[in-house]
Amino acid sequence: MDRRSAMFLTLLGGLVPRGLLAQSPKRRTSPASTKGRGTALEPAPLRRSRTDDQLDTDPAEEEVPPNLPAEPGQQWRNYDISHYTSLAHNQNSPQNAIIEWIFRRTTQAEWHGDKIAVLSASRTQVRAYNNANVLKKVDEVIERFTNAEHDILSIRVRFVAAVDSRWRYAVYSRLTPVGSGPQGQQVWTLKSEDSAFALTQMQVYQGFKLLTDQKVDLVNGQTLVVKTSESRGYTGGLQRESAAGLGYQPRTEQLEEGVTLKLSPLLTYDGDTLDAAIELTANTVKNFHRTRVIAPREVGPSELTIDVPEVTESRLNQTVKSWPLKQTLLISAGIQPGILQSKSGLFNLRIPGTVPTGTELLVFLDAEAQGRPASARDRE
Repeated sequence: MDRRSAMFLTLLGGLVPRGLLAQSPKRRTSPASTKGRGTALEPAPLRRSRTDDQLDTDPAEEEVPPNLPAEPGQQWRNYDISHYTSLAHNQNSPQNAIIEWIFRRTTQAEWHGDKIAVLSASRTQVRAYNNANVLKKVDEVIERFTNAEHDILSIRVRFVAAVDSRWRYAVYSRLTPVGSGPQGQQVWTLKSEDSAFALTQMQVYQGFKLLTDQKVDLVNGQTLVVKTSESRGYTGGLQRESAAGLGYQPRTEQLEEGVTLKLSPLLTYDGDTLDAAIELTANTVKNFHRTRVIAPREVGPSELTIDVPEVTESRLNQTVKSWPLKQTLLISAGIQPGILQSKSGLFNLRIPGTVPTGTELLVFLDAEAQGRPASARDRE
C-alpha cells in the first residue's frame, strides 16, 4: 500500500459511522438488544432501578446465562435479597426460607416438569428460570420477604392439655374455622379476649395443664421450632450379655412422648395479616403391655418379660392463610390421652377412672409485629 492509498483510507474511516466499522459477521447479538432500541440504549443505572412491573412487561431484559440451554417460553430472573438476609437471623441459611415459600406458592411440580427450570438461592440473590405465570408468583413471594411492612414478628406459643373436650361449650360460637387436618384436627381463629376467656374456663371449670409457654422474636418468613417432650423407658427386647453363663438379659430402650411445632409465618402485603405454614406432631405413649417370653439362659429362670408399646401419633401439615395479627390461632390436635402426664393410675394399677382417657391437646398461637416498621428506604 503506497502513501497516497493509506491517506485515502484514513480520510474514508473518519467519514463512515463507527457502528458500521464495528460490525462483524461473527458477532453475537443478545435477545435484549434485538427486542427494541429503548432497552438496548437504556443506561445501565436506569435498568437496575426498574420495578417488577416493568420486568413483567419486558421479560427479555435479563439475559439467560450462556451455559443454560434455551427453553421456549421460559424466562430468567435475578432477585436481590441481600437486605433480607442481612437481618439478625438465627438460621445459617436464611435464604432457604424464601425457597420453601416459593415451593408452597407454586408447588414443586412446576419446577420438575418437561421443560428445564431453575430455582436457586445464595445469601445475596435468588435465581429463577420458568414461564411468566410461575415467575409472577415468585415475584410476589420475594416481595413479601424483601419489602415487608415489618421485619420482626413476636410469636407466643402455648401447648395445653385439656382434661376433655367440654371447654368448647361457652366459646364455640366465637371460634372461626380456618382449617382441618387428616386425622380430624381443627384450626380456628378467635379474638385475644376470647382466647383468654377459653383458658380461664378450662382452668376454673374443667381443669387443664399448661405444657409449654414460650414467646420468641422471629424474622418474618423464618421457621420457629418449639418442642416439649419426655422419655419413656421400657424393656424393648433381649440382648446377649458378654459374661459367660448369664445368657439373654432384658434390653432397656427409650420412646419419646411429646409435641413438636414447626411454624413459619409470612406477612401479607398490608402487614396486618400473615400466612402461617404449620407442621404439628403429637406423639403419645399410651401404655406398655407386659408380655412374657422364653429365652435361653444358663443362670436364672428362662421366662422373661418385655414391653410392647401402645403409641398414638397425630400429624398436621398445612398453610393457614390470612391469620389476623393480634388474634389467636387455636389448633386442636385431637384426643391424646394423658400426653406428658402420668398414666400409671392409682397405686400403679391403671384402675379405670384413675388414668386419663379424654385429654385433648391444644395449641394457642399469638403473633404481633415487633418494633418499628421497616422504613421506605429499607424496603427499596
